Amino acid sequence: MTNNYLVPIEISQQVIMVGVKRDTPGGMAAVINSYYQYIDKLQYITSWKLASMPIKAWYALSSIVQFTLALIFNRNIKIVHIQGAANASFSRKAVFVNIARRFGKKVIMHQHACDFVEYYDNHKNKAWITQTINNCDRLIVLSQWWKEYFTSIGVAAEKIVILNNIVTPPQQPVKRNTDGKIRLLFLGEIGKRKGIYDLLTAIANEREYFAQHIELRIGGNLEEEKLQAFIRDHKLGDFVTFMGWVSGNKKRECLEWAHIYILPSYNEGLPIGILEAMSYRMPIISTPVGGIPEVVKQHHNGILVQPGNHSEISKALQYFIANPQHIAQYGEASYTLAQPYFPESVMGSLCKVYSDLLK
Repeated sequence: MTNNYLVPIEISQQVIMVGVKRDTPGGMAAVINSYYQYIDKLQYITSWKLASMPIKAWYALSSIVQFTLALIFNRNIKIVHIQGAANASFSRKAVFVNIARRFGKKVIMHQHACDFVEYYDNHKNKAWITQTINNCDRLIVLSQWWKEYFTSIGVAAEKIVILNNIVTPPQQPVKRNTDGKIRLLFLGEIGKRKGIYDLLTAIANEREYFAQHIELRIGGNLEEEKLQAFIRDHKLGDFVTFMGWVSGNKKRECLEWAHIYILPSYNEGLPIGILEAMSYRMPIISTPVGGIPEVVKQHHNGILVQPGNHSEISKALQYFIANPQHIAQYGEASYTLAQPYFPESVMGSLCKVYSDLLK
C-alpha cells in the first residue's frame, strides 16, 4: 500500500486536515477518501457528520478541542488544510482559520461549495467572508470559473490555486455493448438542485418513446419517497430504477453498466460524479454551470443543456439514441479530458502547494 502514496510522510507529517466525516454522502467526502489512499499517514480531524443537531454540535465542539490540542502538542504541524463549503460550513471553518492563525500556522481553505455564490450574495456581512478567506495563505478552488469568481469578490488572486478534484480510473477499460437500450446513470443528491425531476419530467413527457429506447438508474439520497412517488405516478418503473445511495462496489458496478452519465444541475462546483463517469469513458449530459463547461465540451465528449429545460434534455437523449456510434467516440474524449484529474497529476499539484508553503 505504501507504494501508492503520492504525498510522502516528510510532507504529510507537517499537515493536518479538517473536514466532514468520511462516510458522508457527497463529493467532499469522496475527495477526502481519495486523499487517504495517496497521502501517507494523513492527519485528519472530522468536524461534521450528517446527523441530528445535537450530534452535529458535538462533532463541531469536539473537533475544535481536538484540533487545538493537536496544534499545542504536535510541533511538526506547519499547515492546516481546511476542507469546506458554504453556509454553516463556512462559519464553522472560520473558527479553525482563526485558531490556526493564532498558533502561527499556514492555512489552506479548500472550497467545495457549489452554492457559494448564493451564500455570498445573501450574506449580511460580505466583508467578513472575504476577510476570512484572505486571512488564509491559499484558497484552493476546483476550476478557472471559481478562481475568477473569488477574485471578483475581493480575494487576492495570488492566494488562489486551482486544484482538480481527484478520481481514480478503472484498472481495465470498460467495454460496453450499445446494441440494445441506451443505459443512463444519475448519481447525486435527490432534489431540485441536481435536476433529477427535470430529467424525469422530460422522460415522462415522451414516456412511450423513451420506454422503448432507454434504461435509467438513479443513485442518491434525501428525497427518496418523493422521487419514488414521481416514478410511480408517471408510470416510469418499467425502465427507471431508484437504487438509493450507492458507493463502493455498487457504485463501480453502476459506472461499468451505464453508457451515458446525466446530471442536469442548477449549480455545481465541479462534480466528482461527472469526473468519475469520464474516467469510465462515458459521454456526459449536463448543464453549463460552475466548472462543468471546463470538462464537458459540446458535442465533443457530451451535450450541455440549460438548467430546467425539459426539451433540451429530451433532445440530448434522442441524439444518442439516434447516434449510438457516438457513445464510444464521446466516451474516449471524456477519458482524455479526465486525465488531469487522475491521482498522479492531482497529488503532484497538491504536493507543490504544500512544499511552497513549507519553504
